[in-house]
Amino acid sequence: MVETRIEVLAEADRTALCQMLAESEDFPDNLLGLYRRGRNGDLTLVSWRDDEIDAVLTGSFNSDLTGIADFDSFDPPRGRHAFIDRLHVRNSSRRMGVGSALIESFADEAAVRGCSFIGGSIDQSSDSRQRLAFFERLGFGINELLRIGAQPSDILFGQ
Repeated sequence: MVETRIEVLAEADRTALCQMLAESEDFPDNLLGLYRRGRNGDLTLVSWRDDEIDAVLTGSFNSDLTGIADFDSFDPPRGRHAFIDRLHVRNSSRRMGVGSALIESFADEAAVRGCSFIGGSIDQSSDSRQRLAFFERLGFGINELLRIGAQPSDILFGQ
């Protein structure tokens, strides 16, 4: 496992983040604009290694996925829900615990903010088998629509 430092994205580091994403072979170009501008209400966590950003997770904490058909199979508890919008790890940093560290930091923040459920969608822009295994390993359930769901405690303390 590589030594990582997880932080909330500072505005001064936005250019470095966008450069990392633009250089990534499998990051969708059409999403770069979202990271250039930033999105109100979202939390952007970045992972640092050797003074470079090597991963990013963007999510929010004001969702209510109760009654949304894509998440019905998880039977999310009522209340505030967190939503993982996107997780991207630089190719050279994969399989080093960086993505897990970002997910755990996000789950911790979700718990602090009173979220009872974390949801998201598996990126299908390329082969998703590794992504499926990654989220399952962390304690997420995955339904037939490739939506993920878990309670924050499932991620933080195991199932």
